[in-house]
Amino acid sequence: MDEENHRIDENEIDEIIEMDDDTDMKYASDDEDQQSTSNADVPAEIVDDSLMSLQAHSQDCFTVALASNRWLATGGEDDVAFLFDQSVSESEPVLKVEHKDSVTLVMFNNSETLLATGDLSGKIMVSEVATRKVRAEIDECNDLEWMKWHPTADILFAGDKDGILWMWLIGNKGIAQSKVYSGNGASCTVGCLMPDGKRILCGYSDGIVRMWLLREETSTHLYFHSPITAIDHHVTQTVAIVGTQSGTVNVINTSSPDNVLKKISLLPPPGVKSTTVTAAGTAVDEEGEEDEDVANCVESLAMAPSHPWFAVGRNDGSMCIYEMDSNAPRSIFQSNQMMAIVKVIWSMEGNAPYVTAGSIDGTVRVFDARDSSLVKELQNGGDEVLDVLVIQSNPMRIMTAGSGGVVRVFDLN
Repeated sequence: MDEENHRIDENEIDEIIEMDDDTDMKYASDDEDQQSTSNADVPAEIVDDSLMSLQAHSQDCFTVALASNRWLATGGEDDVAFLFDQSVSESEPVLKVEHKDSVTLVMFNNSETLLATGDLSGKIMVSEVATRKVRAEIDECNDLEWMKWHPTADILFAGDKDGILWMWLIGNKGIAQSKVYSGNGASCTVGCLMPDGKRILCGYSDGIVRMWLLREETSTHLYFHSPITAIDHHVTQTVAIVGTQSGTVNVINTSSPDNVLKKISLLPPPGVKSTTVTAAGTAVDEEGEEDEDVANCVESLAMAPSHPWFAVGRNDGSMCIYEMDSNAPRSIFQSNQMMAIVKVIWSMEGNAPYVTAGSIDGTVRVFDARDSSLVKELQNGGDEVLDVLVIQSNPMRIMTAGSGGVVRVFDLN
């Protein structure tokens, strides 16, 4: 039969389907998988488990801080920081602090009288909470990495991309004194003040951890062969934990009278056997090459104040709880989305220790550290969780900063 000249007879037609003139015709491309309509993607339902929310920023909200259960500070991608007086208004800020770049750090001093806000460019503003006036404007850092207040004095510390540790004494009329502690040029990626307030542990992108004596301006160091991403020190014991980009966690002793740091143990990331971690502290793949991937990168870690445990959140979405005297985790949680755990926090409800973990997957998870059970899983309204805190006056309430510029409060009850 000649296919080109074949004409369809009416008897060959089983059914005529009439279509409207404005019906849209959709075609599947050759490059796309053909799927039945029963398997078509259905938009996931957006769940918001928050008790209350605040549209704080027009773009992503990167950081949040709370003081006296009254003052709320936020920083965002829109290059501003806000201060809210919740006794006046929960939605209108009483102070707007202009910056040059995204505000990634906001922090109250110990007496909750000063607010420090820092942006990516390195600009830091110190404002008086009561008067809302600028106490100091600091523009000395080159690309701010981190910022911390001294635990008892109005002294502000910061690390920058040039590897400099900065210290400023904030007086009544501005900066009363400043000091510079220079590294070897590698970025000063993280800092943690010691409980005595006289020393500070700093981590660097070249894998070095330095213990600085602040008064003497001298330091000792350890080398971990992988960029340092997180540090925490116990509130009473002379022990610290150090997280690296390769995913390892190192426990170190800080009690030496001559300020010498000593390694106690090395903990590999989940799925990596201790025998496949080099003596230098980097993970090794099956072919024997050091793993440069950041999938296992330690994003956050925190030591329990009342138990010999610590929690570690990694870039792969895993959250592990370790015991100080063991090389194996007590528990491992792995999210299905495998997205970064940005922050882990310890809190107490009565005698029960809890770990709160905020994730880029838009979820806040609360664990009972005693048996590692998942107590609560809270949805952040479809927004990535970029920062999280536990409200100290009420440990059953949690606050988040999200990718939609929204600050949310959750109640575990």
